[in-house]
Amino acid sequence: MMKYMKWMLTFGLLGLVLTGCGTTDNGGDSKNGSEQAQNEDINKDKQENGNNDNAEEEQKNDEQTQEDGVVRILEQNLQYKVNGQSKEETAFLKSSDNQPYSLYVLPEYDLTAEEPNKDILFLKENDHIFMRVELLSSDVDWAMMEENTKAQLQAVDETVNSIEVPSGDDFFKDSIAMESTNGEDIVTSYLIKNPKQPLKLTFFTNKDMDCRDAFLQMGKTILKTK
Repeated sequence: MMKYMKWMLTFGLLGLVLTGCGTTDNGGDSKNGSEQAQNEDINKDKQENGNNDNAEEEQKNDEQTQEDGVVRILEQNLQYKVNGQSKEETAFLKSSDNQPYSLYVLPEYDLTAEEPNKDILFLKENDHIFMRVELLSSDVDWAMMEENTKAQLQAVDETVNSIEVPSGDDFFKDSIAMESTNGEDIVTSYLIKNPKQPLKLTFFTNKDMDCRDAFLQMGKTILKTK
């Protein structure tokens, strides 16, 4: 927006100068020539300053973005597994249009709003494989959240198992994870008890397309923006 405002101001000033030159019929050639030269110098300085500002702004946008005081580069390599096979790809920073956060998204996936306060990050070739992202309020009742999450997982299978969260990773500090499977479908829920950005991540995968680790690696890059 600033880029276009600068150009609009530059062209607006230039239009006024041209209009003034076209309607002036007094004063003599020397005066007109002096004013015209002065205006040209002013416009030249403005244009050069605008070009410099625009170039610096575009370079900054190409390299990084700043969110809540944290500078994030626009791409990041992620290591992950799909069906047990190790992979590494470049993920690109994407901001949610529905909730105040950003994360790095692998090329095979896309992020979209599902409903208010819920997004889904889905596999492009099969949108039944996805991760639901829910930012929670700072005063969330974790006991109630755990109870509701367990009830949701029991819709897949009556048996709900607790699973380990990644150790040594501050993102998952004090968090819990649960999982249920009917032998075909696998649903996994992570309750991230980070006081600064509490959230719930739910993975929907199956035995033939196990993307749980890919979702986990993308999910841990989530950063709340306000």
